[in-house]
Amino acid sequence: MPKIILFRGRAGTGKSTFSNDLAKRINVPVLHKDDIYDSVAGFVAEHGSRNKICFDLLYRFLETVIHSNATIILDYGLNNIVDVRQLEIWITERGGELIIIHCICSDEPTWSERLASRSISPLPNQLITNLSDLKEHYKDLDLEYVEGELILDTVLPKNVNVEKIQSFLFKLGFVYDNK
Repeated sequence: MPKIILFRGRAGTGKSTFSNDLAKRINVPVLHKDDIYDSVAGFVAEHGSRNKICFDLLYRFLETVIHSNATIILDYGLNNIVDVRQLEIWITERGGELIIIHCICSDEPTWSERLASRSISPLPNQLITNLSDLKEHYKDLDLEYVEGELILDTVLPKNVNVEKIQSFLFKLGFVYDNK
């Protein structure tokens, strides 16, 4: 069965760090929404249009992944619970399985430092580089969780979180060679 491993969460919570780490460990490619967004930024000026391109490409790519019975890791924020549920239904209807890892950072000073470090040389996708602006951006969007997703608090030591991810995947029957 095709498996789509989704790392979701707000900016600066460690999605890219942990999705890249897992990709290396299990030898599976990772698709970062930010890479697509940054690639089209020079051609498409409006933020909403860039996001639409990112999601259109995501669904087209996932059709190929599912048809190929492959596994892929996604690094897509997907903070709106409706979007997550729609993606899960879409994948399931096509015979795939969505595995969700929700990255959070419970320590605001650490989270703030992560965001601030982006302000030095921000990429087009890094529109928000401080925690106050991030909170303002998401003020109308409650932090909601999906049943069965792993909540990964990225303020914990990396080795602790890697063990959590490995244990979570193992419980779901995902076996890989841990080199």
